[in-house]
Amino acid sequence: MAITTTTVMADTVPTILEKARFTEQFIAEMSRLVWKITKKLHDGKNVNIPYFGIVTAKALTEGVDNAVSETMSDTLVTITPGEVGCKLILTDKLVRDDNEDIKAAAGRILGNAMEVKKDTDLLALFSSASTTLGGGGVGTMGVVAAARAILKGCPVSSGGPAPGKLVYVLHPYVSLDYVDILTPLGPTAGTTSQQPGGEMTDDVLRNYGIGKMFGMPLIEDGNITAAAGTCHGGIFATGEGGAIILATAKEWDVEAERDASLRATELNIVGEYGVGYYLNTWCVDMNQDAALPG
Repeated sequence: MAITTTTVMADTVPTILEKARFTEQFIAEMSRLVWKITKKLHDGKNVNIPYFGIVTAKALTEGVDNAVSETMSDTLVTITPGEVGCKLILTDKLVRDDNEDIKAAAGRILGNAMEVKKDTDLLALFSSASTTLGGGGVGTMGVVAAARAILKGCPVSSGGPAPGKLVYVLHPYVSLDYVDILTPLGPTAGTTSQQPGGEMTDDVLRNYGIGKMFGMPLIEDGNITAAAGTCHGGIFATGEGGAIILATAKEWDVEAERDASLRATELNIVGEYGVGYYLNTWCVDMNQDAALPG
């Protein structure tokens, strides 16, 4: 006897996957800022990225042979991707009774779970940066300037100056501290005009903290954990060749497994990736106050 069930592969999974991918595009903060490497197939378990040591140039004397040969060295950065996933079970009746809404909801839930996991894995790296500033206190302009100086002045023995662009990823409660600092203090004595804030101040206030500070974009990320009133943000070198690596061995996808006796479909979303530092000297951990505003 033929039994007709929900059209799992033809309809349900594509809709869920589409919604999950839509979620990925809008929730990921850290994954779009870091150095992304795709692991080649069948090349071993790990992803190995070398960084090279330095050699020293010296003054030469005309007519005298340069008899000293420098030694070139490298160090491997190894990242081991691991599987990450979760699953939902949708009953046939649930899909029949609320077809499009439940499929869209399942996609958002699965995609959100994967992206939050990836984001928090990357954010967790901040606390193991080579330098920590802030001491859990209220954010100040001086601390931000100090972090930038540390990265741009990093000695060659520790990897050299942080390359490319720097970015500051911070909790929304921390960005509020900077808004408070940069807000004009009120009318100048004896006048009705506001004390000047300057172009940077106007930009930061206009965007409620999502602007630039010392040339560095400020990116709010609510996935940063605020524990006991403090949190760990980070200022780091972004993009390819930057401080942080996201090594992907398998982009996540959704696979359906039918359970006829349960009259339901199990939806499994699985990906494989690893995160780590290329150089933790190119990141500064910003340990700052993250008390609930009010």
